[in-house]
Amino acid sequence: MPAPSKTAKVFDALHSPPLTEQSLEGTRVTVRVPVKRAGAQMAGHYPGFPIMPGVLLIDCVRQAASSALGRELRLCRIDRARFTRPLLAGDELELSLLVMPQTPQTGTRIAVRARAARGDGLTAADLSVVCEPVVSDA
Repeated sequence: MPAPSKTAKVFDALHSPPLTEQSLEGTRVTVRVPVKRAGAQMAGHYPGFPIMPGVLLIDCVRQAASSALGRELRLCRIDRARFTRPLLAGDELELSLLVMPQTPQTGTRIAVRARAARGDGLTAADLSVVCEPVVSDA
């Protein structure tokens, strides 16, 4: 039986592993997420006009960065969260992340910049977050 997770998981955003590519700036990550995967959480947000909650979008970023690095991350800080267009049940979210390497200045913390686009190519959100690896008790 796998060990219990150290982070809350409201929904599983990733139905397939993200594409990753190393660059001089860090790890570039691309993942597609059908917005309908968040259907249960969208039901009450907002009644009559359900959209994907921003907190789920932020968790998609965390999950994609965790998957790309091969270790569980937890969210430490949100430096920027600009939501420009709603994500609706029929949309496909494309997340493009830049996961920047750890430095002596950041210690174990990992900076992540992300752009979320809808299926029509229009930007839905720009995000900058800071995560850190979850330390296991084992």
